Amino acid sequence: MNEDRRTAFEALWREEYARVFRTAVLITGDRQEAADVTQEAFARAYERWRTVSRTDRPGAWVQRVAVNLALTWRRRQRLRGREIALHPASVAAEPDLPDPELFAALRALPPQQRAAVVLLHWADLSIEETARILAKPTGTVKALTSQGLAGLRRSLAETAERASP
Repeated sequence: MNEDRRTAFEALWREEYARVFRTAVLITGDRQEAADVTQEAFARAYERWRTVSRTDRPGAWVQRVAVNLALTWRRRQRLRGREIALHPASVAAEPDLPDPELFAALRALPPQQRAAVVLLHWADLSIEETARILAKPTGTVKALTSQGLAGLRRSLAETAERASP
């Protein structure tokens, strides 16, 4: 890779790493796996830089790869029947992540609903961009988002009821 390409890739990494990592954490529910997913997405972008650099939004390409990797990981975890416990105190220390109750409610959502909510509300993507990343029609993304937000409201209401005297 020549110096100009290396510089362009490094700029993409600096600009997009935190956003891609945050999205991966919110989808996987696991910081270490999110770091692995993020690194793998950027490694794939580096390997395919000639193609990726010509896209309108290279960051969206990396985001899509990271989301796909994160969803695959979630499916494998579900199939294995193992959920990795995350300590709420470590989540609360992260300034870019939601509070522990919201994070726990988000982790309880089905993977596709979680991905739709995360991409729309934390990654600030449009419905159309989210649909492209999830490879779903926009109507399905709207339904997944609506279902996910309803699930979050239910879960947070239940948490509030348990906490109130």
